[in-house]
Amino acid sequence: MTTTLSLLPLLCSDQEPPYSMITLHEMAETDNGWLDVVQSLIRVIPLEDPLGPAVITLLLDECPLPTKDALQKLTEKLGLSGATAIQDSSNPAKHRNTTAVLGCLAEKLAGPASISLLSPGILEYLLESLNFRFHPMVILFALIALEKFSQTSENKMTVSESQISDRLLLLETWTNNGDFLKRQVGFCAQWSLDNLFLKEGRQLTYEKADLTPINAMLNSNDVSEYLKISPYGLEARCDASSFESVRCTFCVDSGVWYYEVTVITSGVMQIGWATKDSKFLNHPFTLFSRRSGFFAAASFMSYQQCEFNFGAKPFKYPPANKFSTFNEYAILAPEEKVILPRHRRLALLKQVSIRENCCTLCCDEVADTELKPCGHSDLCMECALQLETCPLCRQEIKTRVRQISHIS
Repeated sequence: MTTTLSLLPLLCSDQEPPYSMITLHEMAETDNGWLDVVQSLIRVIPLEDPLGPAVITLLLDECPLPTKDALQKLTEKLGLSGATAIQDSSNPAKHRNTTAVLGCLAEKLAGPASISLLSPGILEYLLESLNFRFHPMVILFALIALEKFSQTSENKMTVSESQISDRLLLLETWTNNGDFLKRQVGFCAQWSLDNLFLKEGRQLTYEKADLTPINAMLNSNDVSEYLKISPYGLEARCDASSFESVRCTFCVDSGVWYYEVTVITSGVMQIGWATKDSKFLNHPFTLFSRRSGFFAAASFMSYQQCEFNFGAKPFKYPPANKFSTFNEYAILAPEEKVILPRHRRLALLKQVSIRENCCTLCCDEVADTELKPCGHSDLCMECALQLETCPLCRQEIKTRVRQISHIS
């Protein structure tokens, strides 16, 4: 199949969509056309194509949102149940594509639409697909679909009540598997057990992680909530439809430095260097400034994963010439190494007392800066300087004016 190959340049850049994508978008404007597009994606994308799920996500993300009737018809046409997964297990490509479609729709939809899509049959189908006897790719995307359905609180409760954590405990044993497909399953299973589907009596991974030898890691405070970072701070994965990026905690500005990355997935990633001010877009980094130094960094398209080595363990391919490692020079306090699961982080945020006049972005500095020309003034100067548009009205920022408070 040539679809994913022809879309590769589009996935890596911001060029205009090809005519074929525009045609698909036009087809999907009707219920029947949308159904035809979805069923075609399930039917024709081969299992061995590493960009297959990303192409499904890209195409469905570009299509109009399906109507309630279209979703109902799709559910009827797919006819999914636990029995479906078992009886037709000889066609892993179909199941991988089906679970990828369900995950994409769960991410696009919200509230009642997402709840109605997660019918008892579809829930049973996804849960049954987490069985060891299925192809790891099917297990992976069934798990990702359940994660995305659980972004809606009612669905999360429904999935949690299905005893999914017991299934994930078995899949978590694949976390350090030498087979990279199984390793992805293990990573996602562990992340789900830590962040979504908690198991009573199970110790959270970050609580038992030995981070003593790690002095440089990925900065979990400098990423969006959609990027998954391991409790050890060296492995990252993106399962969102957006292009996500991450930087190292350690900054360098001179000398010869070296780090290694194990690329776990066969997709689109950008790995290299960035500055503190770099704009993480879907094209190569261009904003380099010696005043802010360089950070090891990576950007991920959907369903991509890699592991960094900043020198805490021996390198596989060390350069012949003398070089420095981040882990040798970086310093992190024990509390700075902790990567809390979402529910623990939210609990801490609720305990923080926020001043009435603090910046709405950092919640730390005083909000003393007015944006021009819109006039909004709930930011500190440091945060305002990092923005190009107002976060409230999206109007372009021309100037930033620090307000002087008069105390009588």
